[in-house]
Amino acid sequence: MVKLVLSIRSLDIGGAERQFIELVKHIDKTKFDVTVCTMYGGVQENIVKQIPNITYYNLRKKGRYDFIDFYKKYKRLLNEINPDVIYSFLGEMNLFSLWCKPKKTKLIWGFRASNMDLKKYGIVPQILFWLQKKLSKKVDKIIANSNASIDFHKRQGFFMDRAIVIYNGIDTDRFKKDEQKRVEFRKKYNLSKNDIAIGIVARIDYMKGYTVLTQAAKRLLKKYNNVYFFSIGGGDENIKRECVDILANFNNKRFIWLGSRKNVEDYLSGFDIVSSSSFGEGFSNAIAEAMSCELPCVVTDVGDSRLIVGDTGIVVEPNNIESLYNGLEKMIKSDIESLGKKARKRVEENFSIETMIKKTEKEIIKCAE
Repeated sequence: MVKLVLSIRSLDIGGAERQFIELVKHIDKTKFDVTVCTMYGGVQENIVKQIPNITYYNLRKKGRYDFIDFYKKYKRLLNEINPDVIYSFLGEMNLFSLWCKPKKTKLIWGFRASNMDLKKYGIVPQILFWLQKKLSKKVDKIIANSNASIDFHKRQGFFMDRAIVIYNGIDTDRFKKDEQKRVEFRKKYNLSKNDIAIGIVARIDYMKGYTVLTQAAKRLLKKYNNVYFFSIGGGDENIKRECVDILANFNNKRFIWLGSRKNVEDYLSGFDIVSSSSFGEGFSNAIAEAMSCELPCVVTDVGDSRLIVGDTGIVVEPNNIESLYNGLEKMIKSDIESLGKKARKRVEENFSIETMIKKTEKEIIKCAE
């Protein structure tokens, strides 16, 4: 049995966190003795605590600048466990896992991002990124969730010779169209059978292109009386205020901010189309989960979004209001239901949880040998 530590910064809402939790749930506990470590816990912590046959530690990091005490705690714990392999997710935990691991323990880093504009994120994320670049040769394996992520890190000077791609896995039992939830959602927001609900599922962040989306949305809302937009995700209030100003009278009348939601699938059942307006993605969970709920997607040509939608969606230029507007209008006029069924089938055949788990298990076992 392989002694495995799975570590991540937090268990808050996000794509990386969702994939991490799916891995913890579904990895074969007869092959792996699994310990889960987080820096901060998070709103989804109880989900992980309830997963059988794992050990969970919240190391309670006291904030961004709690370096020394956290280093000591994490190093002491890893020495006690003495794992064969650590698989860590995201920058801060990647670095501490390298610095704190026992000498003979193998280390896998998980990369999710591509085409990040680090200037938008302040000095600490830039330092973390630079340190990962400088130390990337010391890692035994890197698992990225997209080809775009590997290409991006190569361009930035990372050592990626030991990097591989394992696409995210979607829980198609959870993310499926629910007619009852659809009826409830559309009744709540007074949507008729002919009304078209377009959703975006993304944190409110510069990289997600909200200001581009709201400008395209405003034009569509003026032209089509039966079109509504819904945003799922919390985040930067300054960006939201900018979007509110753009939307003017449409704000919270026909462009509705739903905030963060744990049960995203319930809302997806009420939508007709999903849009992704990002400037940068790796593998977008939001797109694949929407497709799994029989929703055709209009996506920007970033990361592996084109690969995910295939011939079931529409791909537009990033950071281009006109292109996004045209793509959404074309989708509104398409056979939405037929494309949605094709989208679901594409996810089932290419991006299942089972495929992600099997490939990940194989790479961890190879690393441990």
